[in-house]
Amino acid sequence: MKAMGGADTIYDPYTHYALQAARNASTVLAELGINASPDELLQLIAEPPDPRLGDLGLPLFRYARVAGKRPDELARLVAEKHGRRGSLAAEAAGGYVNFRIDTVDLAETVLKLAGRPGYGYNPAEKPLRIVVEHTSANPIHPLHIGHARNTALGDALARILSNRGHWVQTRYYVDDTGRQVAVLAYGYRLLGEPEPPVDAKPDEWLGHIYALTNLLIELRGVRARVAEIEERARRGGEEEAEEYRRLVERQDRLAADIGRLWPRVGKDVFDRLAEAIMGSPRDPEEEIKRIMAAYERGEDWAKRLVGRVVELALKGIRMTLDKLGVRFDKWDYESMLVWSGLVDKVIAEARRSPYYTIYKGAEAIDTSRLARDKEIRRRLGITLGGDIPPLILRRSDGTTLYTTKDIAYTIYKFRDASADKVINVIGGEQRLPQAQVKLALYALGYRREAENLVTYIYEMVTVPGHKMSSRRGRIITLDWLLDQLYARAREEVEERRPDLSEREKDAIAWSMAKAALRYQMVSVAPLRPISFSFEKALSLKENSAPYLLYTYVRARSVLRKAGETPVLRTDKIPDPERRLIWLIAKYPRAAAEAADDLAPEKLANHLVLIADAYNEFYDKYPILREPDESLRSLRLHITLAVSNVVRHGLGLLGIQVVEKI
Repeated sequence: MKAMGGADTIYDPYTHYALQAARNASTVLAELGINASPDELLQLIAEPPDPRLGDLGLPLFRYARVAGKRPDELARLVAEKHGRRGSLAAEAAGGYVNFRIDTVDLAETVLKLAGRPGYGYNPAEKPLRIVVEHTSANPIHPLHIGHARNTALGDALARILSNRGHWVQTRYYVDDTGRQVAVLAYGYRLLGEPEPPVDAKPDEWLGHIYALTNLLIELRGVRARVAEIEERARRGGEEEAEEYRRLVERQDRLAADIGRLWPRVGKDVFDRLAEAIMGSPRDPEEEIKRIMAAYERGEDWAKRLVGRVVELALKGIRMTLDKLGVRFDKWDYESMLVWSGLVDKVIAEARRSPYYTIYKGAEAIDTSRLARDKEIRRRLGITLGGDIPPLILRRSDGTTLYTTKDIAYTIYKFRDASADKVINVIGGEQRLPQAQVKLALYALGYRREAENLVTYIYEMVTVPGHKMSSRRGRIITLDWLLDQLYARAREEVEERRPDLSEREKDAIAWSMAKAALRYQMVSVAPLRPISFSFEKALSLKENSAPYLLYTYVRARSVLRKAGETPVLRTDKIPDPERRLIWLIAKYPRAAAEAADDLAPEKLANHLVLIADAYNEFYDKYPILREPDESLRSLRLHITLAVSNVVRHGLGLLGIQVVEKI
């Protein structure tokens, strides 16, 4: 609760008053022979369910048992002894002591603080060094709608944690040694390693090549099996009609997917790739394995080939991230972990570990043994039910699994950043592998790292009527989503603000599109799936970014028309104004809770509460036309505070405000 302008300045009005109440109550209880520290009481203080009961409430049930009194009796004694102390008045209600803050003190404290642009910065007592790794999409195709949620959440987490005073570093992990990249490199090599067309976004173009390569390899395998069954049938072999029927249906589906894709890459590219894959005497799978193994060994030809497709894909990915204003402090490559020996070190340590085992013919760490220990599960925050199988370290061909590299990468992140905590923003399908990584770290003796590795899980995002499959080239790209939002926002701007220039309309529409996307991804708790709605995302009337931006623009318009904000007067503070001030007072606490709980949706929800209250107030009561100078002054200061809070809060969610809408 230290401050914006010095050691005694208040950052968080709610905690400022709650701490006063806790100290006062501690003193009164001590006078009654009951020992309770202010810190202990502060943890119990909360808002009463009915605002008419007071601003803050303290339950005394546990202390009544210690004192041998009824809770209502103890509450009455404490309230009587407390009376009015400083800015707080106390009264009893059942087993609670409720505190009401002096309205003038509340208004002057909150509105003076919230009149400053930095209001909402609320540093923790003990700042940490935190790494947030997010997005980390495989460099094989454009960012898709799932990555949109990952990116928005990761960027918001980094911002709200920084607002809490923590040192935060963001990192993007480039998986350049996996099979998917090898498939793309294989297809790209068959085409002669061409430059992307000048009018194509490189990641999108490569995504089509990746999907087409996958489909052609799969079609080759299906055709080979169909031919095998047909040949066996000609020789009078055992009838395999059911498998044959399924294969023919699959072949037809693959042909349809390929037919849908080829216009996107052009006939020349399609013909060359189809001829190279379908007509090659070499097994494509063996060629892909050869690329993977050579790249892990650091052979020059493989480094050049894979490095080229990876950088082309990342060029396109960065273009998309730039649209959203997302930056990373560090880009880490999986290959670096392999070539530097960090992965080999993990495998060597595993071989010396009592948890080393052979599982399904491969080297592994027996994470299942540790997973049976409930205390270890609790310490590592593993909530996944059921058995957790051993973590395989290396395939039979010598290549390592991505989870093995994740172990090395986690250790590297902690060491490289001297981090107290590492947060991985990752999709729900990774629950099991990430639990295995934590258990493996613990098994290898990296217990601090295992206990301070946070797996930040989010659930999937869907767009009704659209299905995704990157292997088949069906992707709802983040770029497409932004374009759709822009087009709809542009129509709305055109209808509402025909007076603006085309450039201004475009700027507003793009701002709305980016804000709408980010907000819908972070305003829902991460463990809840999202069914993306364009109408809801762009709504000006409900829980959405445009609604909050509209509130900001409305407040700024009032302030511009008012000119210079008059000196704050607090001789008249009616209940509607007080309720708004109390919501504003709680904003820094909401920002702190969002950071401490890693819950940006809590911040979003509080911003909507403030916007709802202000818009309702605006519709009911005059501000600029208020004849009473005292009330006019108060309402203008509330308006200034609302504009500052909304701007600050949206900034923490990665959303820039606009001055026109």
